[in-house]
Amino acid sequence: MQGLLRGLRNPIARTHAWRIVVMQLAFAVAFAALGHWWLYWVMWFVPWMTQWRVINRLRSIAEHGGMERSDDRRLTTHTVRQRPLARFFMVPYNIGWHLSHHVDMGVPWVHLPRYHRELAAAGYVPAELEYRSYSALWRKLASGTSEGRMGQGR
Repeated sequence: MQGLLRGLRNPIARTHAWRIVVMQLAFAVAFAALGHWWLYWVMWFVPWMTQWRVINRLRSIAEHGGMERSDDRRLTTHTVRQRPLARFFMVPYNIGWHLSHHVDMGVPWVHLPRYHRELAAAGYVPAELEYRSYSALWRKLASGTSEGRMGQGR
């Protein structure tokens, strides 16, 4: 909430922040008009303040946790094979193809899986840099072993 409140005071972010506030008020009013005011809190606000924050933190760790500063994007961004369950709950809009996203941020999200395949076929993303799942990546990071070097991705 602090970021949203700061956005309302920031001339650059103000328009975007106001759009968020207006939409949230519209949802709250709509639920209240239907006689179920509590649905806004149960279906939006509480999950946003709890589950979303946990998922967002886990995704941030999966994207860049334990990496090093480098001009080589392969050393700054993890590559994780995308599974349907993870795509649904944690990495929508193909953002799980995060290395591909950082290699060329201009690639539309719908094309990131294909772009990843092309990078792998060209040898830019070798198999040893790609984790088989998010849980495999988190286990590796939790082990405290050196991370971010070529050839240590499995």
